[in-house]
Amino acid sequence: MTDGDKLALLWDERAITKTMLSFGRALDTGNWPLYRSTFTDTILVDFKRLTGSDEIHVAADDWTEFAEHILTPVRRHHVYSNFHIDVDGDRAFAVVYMTARHWKATDMGVSEYNQYGWYDVHFVRHDEKWLITRIKHDFQWVSGNNALFDMTEPGLAGSMGRVFSDDNRAAARAALAL
Repeated sequence: MTDGDKLALLWDERAITKTMLSFGRALDTGNWPLYRSTFTDTILVDFKRLTGSDEIHVAADDWTEFAEHILTPVRRHHVYSNFHIDVDGDRAFAVVYMTARHWKATDMGVSEYNQYGWYDVHFVRHDEKWLITRIKHDFQWVSGNNALFDMTEPGLAGSMGRVFSDDNRAAARAALAL
């Protein structure tokens, strides 16, 4: 590997790390346009451990709307570490450890809900920027009160219905079969 190749690899790894850090910072600050900018137009999403739904193939705009609905009512703090990034031309894969903390005042149990685990993330280079094309959220354990998220709130319920639809699950199966 030449020095130029090494430098290019370091640059790609840094750009991928920056995409993930923008992803997390956007979640924490509610900067939904920034969050959306980390994705390709459609993405494969596997949050089964969290949602119970099989992997979906969804418009990034719809996924962003879902994130906004579920997370806006709570304060949140995401921390990423242990980046392991493999670059293969214009594609890359990363395992990124995460701690996701959520807080909301409540009289229905503790005010915190925390997740400890990692993301498996697939990226594609698009116009000199690395974008997320597939993401799997996995965790080793959770602690606290997941009832901080009101799944009956009409905006969230509607968004969840669109995002976790049978059509999106079927689209994921079709995309993965290619």
